[in-house]
Order: sequence, then structure tokens, then C-alpha cells
Amino acid sequence: MNPKISHKRIKEFEVVTNPKIIKLLLDKTRKDIVFKYLINQPMTVKQLSDAMKKKPGTVLHHVQKLNNAGIIELVETRETPKGIVERYYRAVAREFRLGISERMSAYDEEPVASKDMVRATILGLSTLGIHVTDSEFELAQSLLQRLIDRETEVARVYDSPNNHAFQSLPPSTRFDVSYRMSQFLLSQDAMYRKTLSDWHDLISSYLRKIESGVL
Repeated sequence: MNPKISHKRIKEFEVVTNPKIIKLLLDKTRKDIVFKYLINQPMTVKQLSDAMKKKPGTVLHHVQKLNNAGIIELVETRETPKGIVERYYRAVAREFRLGISERMSAYDEEPVASKDMVRATILGLSTLGIHVTDSEFELAQSLLQRLIDRETEVARVYDSPNNHAFQSLPPSTRFDVSYRMSQFLLSQDAMYRKTLSDWHDLISSYLRKIESGVL
């Protein structure tokens, strides 16, 4: 059996619009599978079960749900010398954001359109049961806009058409270099880290209410 490998590039982020998928990701085991492991590298069910110290059958159950929901995907299939078929899964994106049906891109939106999309995204959270209150709406809008503005600023340093050496790299390599360097620079940015923490705290407060059945 020849290896089957997907060369599809992992996305920078995916906007999650389906309330059922949001609920799916609230499960701790599934969150760990996606955010601790499969956003970093492809892994098999066996590798995941070993890393998480869980039974393979339990991990397979969660992997199948995530795969069916489109959160992860099969990227490689290979057969070992003993005839065992290994299936490697990977997250479809490095980051998942709550939003509405429109794709929110930090790279190709003009500033005014970006502001409109930020507002629409926060309003769209209501479709997921997350009703941002009037008292917190302005805060949510400000936090998300600041994050996107800074991410855009950093990304454009590497995606500049004038950087011919960088643009000559293969697309997958160019994306990985840009992503890694952007993440490094953002991790060194104290203001970005603080804003990201505030955004996570705000949205997490609503997600906890959903999980507990309050919302």
C-alpha cells in the first residue's frame, strides 16, 4: 500500500459558525486533541492515546466526531511492514475563532470592512448562544479589532510583494515561515498578549455559561 499524503496547507484560522461544533469543542478531551496536539502536527489515534494516556477506543470515538465535523482531517495513510494501516490526522486550522458565516480575514480586508466584520462577528455570536451584553459589546469590539489590527500588521511584514526572496519560497514553506515568525513576534508583544488574554477571558465567561446551561 503506497502512502497517501495530502499536501493541503493548514489554514491560519477557521471561523466556527455552527453551534453544534462549538458544543463539540467544549469537551475537554476533544479540546486537548485539537489544541494540544493536532494543531501542531499530524498524529495517529495510537499516538494520541499514548500521549493523552487514554484508551485508543475512546480517542478514536472523539477523533471520528472531530473529523466528521470538519475540525480535523485525514492527511496521510501509510501501511507498516506488519500490514497495519496508520492514519494521520491534523487540525484543519491553527486557530479557531467564533463568528458568523462570512470568513473573517486579517490579511485581505480593508480597515473599514474589517471594522464592519468585527461588529458583525460579535453580533453573530448570538447564533451560538453567546449574547454579548450592551455593557460589554464595546469592549469585545475593541479587543477583537486590536487583535486583528496587530496580526495584520505583523503578517504584512512577511507577505509584502516587495520581499522577492520570501515570495520565491514554495507556498507551504512561505506560509509556515510567516506563521512561525508572526507567532514569535506576537508572543513578544506585551500589549498583544494582554489583549488576547482579555479576549479569551471575555469569551470564556460566555462559554462556561453555555457549558453549565446558564445561557
